[in-house]
Amino acid sequence: MCKTCKSDIRFSKRAEKGLGFQLVVQCKCETEIRIPNSPQLNTSFEINRRFVFAMRMIGVGFQGISNFCGLMDMSHGFSPSTYYDLVEHIWIAAKTVASIVFRRAVEEEQQKNENAGNIKNHLTVSGDGSWARRGFSSLIGLATLIGKYSGKVLDLVVKSSVCKKCSMWKGNKDDIEFNVWYEEHQSTCDINHEGSAGLMEVNSVIEMFERSMSLHNVYYEKYVGDGDTKTFKQLKDIAPYGEDVIVKKKECVLHVKKRMYKRAKDIKTELTRMKKTKKILEERSNVGNSSKSKPTASTKRKSAARKSIEKPIVKTAAFTNDIMKKLSTYYELAVRRHSDSVEEMRIAIWATFFHKFSTDEKPNHDNCPEGADSWCAYRVAEAIGELDTFKHPPALDDQIQPLLKKVYEDLTTEDLLERCIGADTQNSNEAFNSCVWHLVPKNMFAGKKNRRDCELLCCMHI
Repeated sequence: MCKTCKSDIRFSKRAEKGLGFQLVVQCKCETEIRIPNSPQLNTSFEINRRFVFAMRMIGVGFQGISNFCGLMDMSHGFSPSTYYDLVEHIWIAAKTVASIVFRRAVEEEQQKNENAGNIKNHLTVSGDGSWARRGFSSLIGLATLIGKYSGKVLDLVVKSSVCKKCSMWKGNKDDIEFNVWYEEHQSTCDINHEGSAGLMEVNSVIEMFERSMSLHNVYYEKYVGDGDTKTFKQLKDIAPYGEDVIVKKKECVLHVKKRMYKRAKDIKTELTRMKKTKKILEERSNVGNSSKSKPTASTKRKSAARKSIEKPIVKTAAFTNDIMKKLSTYYELAVRRHSDSVEEMRIAIWATFFHKFSTDEKPNHDNCPEGADSWCAYRVAEAIGELDTFKHPPALDDQIQPLLKKVYEDLTTEDLLERCIGADTQNSNEAFNSCVWHLVPKNMFAGKKNRRDCELLCCMHI
């Protein structure tokens, strides 16, 4: 009831914009009060931005929002232009806050870098790329650079080969209307990459290196990357800092560990192939011999006796996946435990090699650490005075030794171990990528700005 005219009042909705509207209160005395259902930002309703933002955070885009509003009978939803305007506002806000977060992260990284005894603005960063789809068909990818000591994102780039707004003009790009529209749209177009999906990481990392001085007044002197040398090779060729600072490559310890496992697996594959070939040749030889003459009972006894003599007396360990995983883990541990010395690193790595081929007749534990707390059971028995009763577990077969030795030689070169100093990894980058794809699932399409929004928000929480 109206307090002025004591008549009934009516409620109605006006100025509907998405989920926002004004609640109008009217009565007979022509008193009219308008109450917005949410705070207003200029002429926009805050609820619209919050709703689009929240839906983007759970991986729902324009079509999903329209379906949700229709099923819930909430409103008519948003037009495409309104939706993209809202996304643009969210993008601007996220970008502004993220620039502050990046600046603070760089300042923190510089301080910790100096405390570690390095030149303050000569930073070590890890870089990694990720794509919206597996394989080489992805239209959107991202790359990040993360500080070694702070573990925080210092910079990121999103690359896109597709633009949803441009896609709406598919088949009409020769029209005059498109040319007029594109002149205005070009500055905000999502397409910023041409070429293969694999080049997205390379181009993104180069872009971040080239702008490090203008953005943060720092040099990214050391780059921690995986075994893929494509990115680093391009960095060396471009030389983003000229002769002032030469970018150096650092290895991700976990990727070198994987290299050890892969090489060991290749050995097993090769041995299996050789055994099959040998068996086929023996079968063919036996068929040829049997066609010539049948062996007598005496010949069979002599053959059986010869085989029994040829059988190995010492039991050997099978080169299983479990053994290969252990060798790769031992390699990683050797690098981590001696991350400040190439020579100690090399000795520790080779110790695991000789340890696996040691027997009671030929113990080879000179490089294994001494003492009762050693990981080597032989050294423990030696320390506690039980060496006389110690028995070695089955060693690896001698035929594996020369093949595996070649792998160890390749993975203990001076150049490689120098790059492993510091035991750096890309764990932070991979954790960040996982966070991004959790917010923007790979099975749902999202444009460059939507993905960038999520990436910037992830940066704010790391």
